[in-house]
Amino acid sequence: MMKKLLIFIFCFHLFSCSKLNRLDVARTNPSSVKQLNLSASKLTSFPPEIATMSSLTELILFRNKIDSIPDFIGNLKKLESLSMQSNRLVYMSPNTGKLPLLRKLNVRFNRLKSLPADISGLSSLEELDLRNNELEALPENIGDLQNLEYLYLSDNHLQKLPESLGTLKKLRLLHIGRNHLTEPLPDFIGNLESLIELDVSGMGNDNRLPASLGNLRRLETLYVSSYQILPYSIGHGNSRLRVIVR
Repeated sequence: MMKKLLIFIFCFHLFSCSKLNRLDVARTNPSSVKQLNLSASKLTSFPPEIATMSSLTELILFRNKIDSIPDFIGNLKKLESLSMQSNRLVYMSPNTGKLPLLRKLNVRFNRLKSLPADISGLSSLEELDLRNNELEALPENIGDLQNLEYLYLSDNHLQKLPESLGTLKKLRLLHIGRNHLTEPLPDFIGNLESLIELDVSGMGNDNRLPASLGNLRRLETLYVSSYQILPYSIGHGNSRLRVIVR
């Protein structure tokens, strides 16, 4: 009797566990899984079983060989965090933009050349990490992400920045260094009144930074390159500002 009871307790714990790192266990009771970590699992594609995990709030797929985010990602209406760092992503389904609760999206160290315009539908998004991809442009409507606070764009192939970027009033951190802007850094960067940290190092052909940077009264950290010329207005009335040369 005691043996049966222990087996029952073990099984109950196994199936009701909401935080898992094994896909075979997650398959047994998919609707109960809230957190799934399949990092370094040698995956070459997005596991289709994930489509049935209706309670999933956090999905971690670091260090695999996945090349695309499929359409069924839109089924995960409770998802709050999606981390796919260090894969081989070249495609992101437009349905990625149909995740109303998603707050964090990490796709750094992949091979993305573009983002779907539908990404603007991520109304709850607070952090977007796109570092070390092959992005040549951003969606023109990226300014629709009005809850965005952290935006990482460094080490891509961006040639210009969409004007709507300047409407992200909650943005606290913006890293756009080491891109290939064909035009000077736009004046609308000075509209980002909540910025605390800004990285513009190693980018563009123009070494003169815009005078509008002087409008960033809350700025505490500014990363620049040695050849970039700071505007006279920067730092006036802001004793907290640190300028770091990379």
